[in-house]
Amino acid sequence: MPLLGTAEIERLIAAFNPTEGRAIIVPTRRGKRGNPVLWSRRFFPEMQEIAGDVGARHLIGAYPEAVTEIEMDSEGVMLDIDTPEALAAYLSQPKIEA
Repeated sequence: MPLLGTAEIERLIAAFNPTEGRAIIVPTRRGKRGNPVLWSRRFFPEMQEIAGDVGARHLIGAYPEAVTEIEMDSEGVMLDIDTPEALAAYLSQPKIEA
């Protein structure tokens, strides 16, 4: 998530409180879910059972009572880059000037 800044991470951390039912914090942008998702350790055993590159999205659906969505001001939460090759491809794209 190369476009994500400290302020966005701090907002996610501030929202996280498993004892108050906020055990999965999901950043959103314009109503769409993004990354990174902040997880309570209670979900770690189920996450360790996941095989392949499918992620833990299904756990968000399985535990809706634990999910809190945080609307973000940045598009950075919508860009998730997982490999050096994907980062290189992203960096080689022409940038649009505002």
